[in-house]
Amino acid sequence: MYFTIGLMSCAFTVPADAKAAPPDYTEFSRIAHAIAVKQLPKQFEDTSSWGQRIEIPANLPFMKRRTVVRVGDRLEAPHGAWRKLRGKIEEPDKNLKIVVKDFKKLNSSTYRLVVDVDTTVMCQVEWQQWQKGLLLLPAEATADANLTAAIVCDIAVSLNFKKVPPALVIEPKIAELGLNLVEFKVRGGPIVPGEIGQTLAAEFKSVLRTVVKATEPMVKDYANKAIEQSIRDGKGTISASEILKALPKK
Repeated sequence: MYFTIGLMSCAFTVPADAKAAPPDYTEFSRIAHAIAVKQLPKQFEDTSSWGQRIEIPANLPFMKRRTVVRVGDRLEAPHGAWRKLRGKIEEPDKNLKIVVKDFKKLNSSTYRLVVDVDTTVMCQVEWQQWQKGLLLLPAEATADANLTAAIVCDIAVSLNFKKVPPALVIEPKIAELGLNLVEFKVRGGPIVPGEIGQTLAAEFKSVLRTVVKATEPMVKDYANKAIEQSIRDGKGTISASEILKALPKK
């Protein structure tokens, strides 16, 4: 038993019989990868926990050793953990894997695409621990973070009758996106030897996990814009018709 999606001259058939061989989305996965690589930013950065200060009294000991900023009629000093993270996907052909898991019809004009993503991101982490203007411990590290993502994308398919002949239009919207930090390995050995180094590595991993979860809405919005830019009205290097041709015929 099969159901067929037909749009003008474009048509494909997806198996609905549980006993039939599962559809092969290899070519569709290749196209999804091409879209992602084309839209990848050169680098991303998170500095949300960098630069915190608190007000301090003018009679603290060791004032000459403290970093102090005058704000109006009060003194402020760096305090707490300052964290800065930069990351990028090096060699995306190698370190970014995209696998289309499912593509099914939701209603007469909407389809659901399910994609798994596995990527390794090079991360540069900088950490400064401040105590009322005294820099207690600066540290930097470069690490490889293995991230996975489960993405569910709903795709509205329609025809643009303002064009002759009518053009196929695909409008995607990310319905679900979950990011997970799987593994974190510091390059070049421990950040510093001993127990302090182990503590710092654990702190960096915790910071990265927090950043990963906090950036889910931003990544979701970015993914929507990236997909739309690549395939809306067949513009860009990946067109709607090319995606349809890549879908399994049986």
